[in-house]
Amino acid sequence: MDTITFPITLIDKNKLLVKIDLRIYAKESVNAACYKFTNKFFVNQQISSESESVINVIFESKNEENISEETIKSFCNELIDQQVRYNTNLQFGHIRDLIVEEAFKPVNQ
Repeated sequence: MDTITFPITLIDKNKLLVKIDLRIYAKESVNAACYKFTNKFFVNQQISSESESVINVIFESKNEENISEETIKSFCNELIDQQVRYNTNLQFGHIRDLIVEEAFKPVNQ
């Protein structure tokens, strides 16, 4: 069995870099996933100097604790969740808009 490698680089004991491919995830999904982690981490996003289709996200612990593997896995799951939400909105968002429009139409007597 091959070893699974993640696009993650440990910068320091409490700081790491995650490379996210924009061919897979929308920028909006990346922003939403990062936002969910701002309570525990300082988060910085940069376009990679290697490729414009890659965003480098740097997480730095606010309390100087080591960043755990569980946290990284949680971020990866959150990123997928946000992308599914984004895709669902693209596909079905117009239906939500029609429902809201209908709900707020003036009532004729």
